[in-house]
Amino acid sequence: MNGFGQMKDGRGNICPVTIILPTLAMESKGKVGHKDIDSFMKLLDQKIHEAKIMLEERFNYICSQNPSSAKFMYENGTMRGYVPEEGIISAMKHGTLAVGQLGLWETLEILADTNLCEEKGMELAKKIEQLFQDRCNEFKHELHKLDNGYEYYLNYGVYFTPAENLCYKAMKAFKKKYGVIPKISDKEFFTNSMHVAVWEDIDPFKKIDIESQLTGYSSAGCITYVELDGAAKKNELAVETIINYAMDKDIPYFAINVPSDTCMSCGFTDEIPDDQCCPVCGSDNIQRLRRVTGYLTTDYHYFNLGKQDEVHHRYQHSRKLGKMWTR
Repeated sequence: MNGFGQMKDGRGNICPVTIILPTLAMESKGKVGHKDIDSFMKLLDQKIHEAKIMLEERFNYICSQNPSSAKFMYENGTMRGYVPEEGIISAMKHGTLAVGQLGLWETLEILADTNLCEEKGMELAKKIEQLFQDRCNEFKHELHKLDNGYEYYLNYGVYFTPAENLCYKAMKAFKKKYGVIPKISDKEFFTNSMHVAVWEDIDPFKKIDIESQLTGYSSAGCITYVELDGAAKKNELAVETIINYAMDKDIPYFAINVPSDTCMSCGFTDEIPDDQCCPVCGSDNIQRLRRVTGYLTTDYHYFNLGKQDEVHHRYQHSRKLGKMWTR
């Protein structure tokens, strides 16, 4: 909104505020005790406006800091546009204030006993995402008078939150309040943003078809991934076909998850299931890498219990590819 257009270099995500959708769905009860979609939409609208206020407060606080606290941010171009007399805001105004969301899959189950794989569920999902998009579009076209006395347009955007820790923290709070509900809270995590549930038995093309209908509502970040098995390294043509399909569906950020396990005793590298030892030397000293919300960092057992449980629930979409995968 401030002159950089669609250029990515020199700007970034300033801060997110994530709305936990399943909690709002549980609070949206109709007169006869059923979940009320109209009540949910009204409550969601309220929370989106509250998220805007929280983001502006955080933005003002960040911009109140002395420039020397993060000098590299503007000196090396990480954040462009810094003007000394205008202060940090001159660079930070180009970043994104992200209105995030968590648990769309579970929300559809609560509100309408449906999910993204069903036409009814997708219709409701688009209604929810349209509200996010409409409000963020309104917010970014409003002039905001900030603490330095200047007025700015700020980049509010819809953020499909890749909840690393929140997926677990939010679920713990949900269970404490509502207990264990089948298909909702009978696990240790909420499904990230608007993703198809990790346990859903579908092929990678179907998953891309579904999520590509929603990625366009996000202007502040999203990711779509498919889960493949270790045979991926032996079938480059199939992997390339999946990638091209995602690009043709206009997926902005696409990832392929392939288990990458290493025996720390002999160095053997391949997919080694959790309940198995190294097939070469028999060691149980195995490092198991899994992509967790976009990152390949360390053995996934070091992540929180929610993310560990999510990995255990993952369905390998390559199982549905048949001859295309095994040839």
